[in-house]
Amino acid sequence: MTSAIVAFMEKLDEYPGWREWNRGKIGYTLHFDDFLRPDNHAEEFKFDEETEKQHAVIMCYFSLFQTPAELRDLEFYFHRFPYAGTSITRYAHLSNCCELYFSKFYQYKERLKELFDAVENAVGKHNLAIGKFIKRLDKEFDAEMRERHSVHHRQRFEDIEISRLFLIENMMLNDPATTEKGWTEERRHVYRKAANAWSKRCVTQSERLNAFTEAVAEALLKVCPFLKSEISNTS
Repeated sequence: MTSAIVAFMEKLDEYPGWREWNRGKIGYTLHFDDFLRPDNHAEEFKFDEETEKQHAVIMCYFSLFQTPAELRDLEFYFHRFPYAGTSITRYAHLSNCCELYFSKFYQYKERLKELFDAVENAVGKHNLAIGKFIKRLDKEFDAEMRERHSVHHRQRFEDIEISRLFLIENMMLNDPATTEKGWTEERRHVYRKAANAWSKRCVTQSERLNAFTEAVAEALLKVCPFLKSEISNTS
């Protein structure tokens, strides 16, 4: 799939105006707030209808492909607490990281749907079992999907270890003398234990998402003739 995408993008460099538009986009992004620079960059580049549909498939797949990496990056969000001395507690930080973690699975599902819509638009009839892919995704990541739904529609995510951290921090806030009773060290221990557990979960689940993405890529190569042709042209 990577070879097919690289070949497709290299072929686009030959499309009239595409390379120039990209250069203009880079320049505009770097200097968009310069009032002395004329704003003559087009917001969108329009290919012919067929190329536009094929390009949409590539871009949707690229967004899907990025999601597992975005999920894995959360490993470092859990491990770091850069808010010492502010009103942000360790409990709040971990809770927000967890909710961000769950949101990545929803994003993946929505990006997968967009990809399948783009494929249908680009190739018309095909034998890709879209429904089975969606059901398999829901089954593989049922716990994450359910928690994301609950967080979005009902209440904040709750975890027993993180709730314990909430209680410790509240005790320390309401009774400063608790810092002399070992609770500062206990807070550090509970935070590290919870952060390590969730960091490992990010790594494990991102690898599972990667495997799912590879299955999607194999399916696309079978139903997208323009990707097959790119592979054959580079072989």
